[in-house]
Formats: sequence, C-alpha cells, structure tokens
Amino acid sequence: MKTKAKAAPVFSAVPILFYRGIAAAAVIAPLLTLFLVIVRRRAAWLDLSTIVAATALSLAFNISFLIVFPVTFDRSVTMFLLARIEREDGLLDAAALEQVYVREYLGDMHQIDRRIQEQSLSGNIRVEQGRIHMTAQGKRLLEGGRMIGGWFGADPRFLDAAAVR
Repeated sequence: MKTKAKAAPVFSAVPILFYRGIAAAAVIAPLLTLFLVIVRRRAAWLDLSTIVAATALSLAFNISFLIVFPVTFDRSVTMFLLARIEREDGLLDAAALEQVYVREYLGDMHQIDRRIQEQSLSGNIRVEQGRIHMTAQGKRLLEGGRMIGGWFGADPRFLDAAAVR
C-alpha cells in the first residue's frame, strides 16, 4: 500500500512551492559559503575562487533541481494524467481521460483558482471585482517567456493567445 509522502516543513509559511525552493536555495548558498570560509582556515588548498565557484554551483544545482522535479511534478498535467492512467490501467480511452482531466484536475482540484491565487500573490495579475487583469510584471514575464520559448521552438500557443486563433 502506498503512503503519502510528508512535506518538508522548510519554509512552509511561504504559500508558493517555487518560492519556498528559492528561499531554501538562498539560505543554503550563504551557509555553504560560511562553512567553506571556516574550513579554509584549516585547508590551505581551498582558495577564494573555489569557494565562490562552489557556492554558485550549489545555488545553480538547487534551483535546477527545484524546477526539474518538485515544481514540474506539482504543475505537470502529464504527471496527473499518468497517475490516472495508472489508477484505471487499460480502462480509459482519450475521451474518457479528457473527461477525468476536466472533472478532477480543473473541477475537483480547482487548479484554475489555485493558479489565479498564486499569480496574484506573485504580482503577475490582479483581481478587481472578480475580473482578472494582467500587471506590468506579468506582461514582462510573458514577453520573456515568448522570447526564450522562441529560442527553443516551444509551442507558441502556450505563450501567445493570438497563436490559438
């Protein structure tokens, strides 16, 4: 029988998973630097450039890990669909899987409400009298996403509503 994994209490007061990870990485890097500076007193081979490189590598690794694993799994429609396929192994066709997605992911799990809340907390949108408005920060984020997505040939329909029409 599967047991539900316990969430680490680290930065649990931060409501957005991505920001919790950024906070953890921002704390770990200076702690590593401090540790290496202390160790340097006994290890002559440990020079300042090695300490800076180790700190930068630690920060880069922690942020990369955060984006590749917990944030992706928390956001991934693919992971949601795979879990439902596993649960109903062989019983679903594409139409039934789409119904499960709409009913559970969008309906029961309130993923649209969750995204609105998170994007509002992030400052990318604001909600006034129930209407959702894009902020200047949100526009910059979207433009940056379009630029980087273009470099890698990402599907433009995710970043440009005009591409859907």
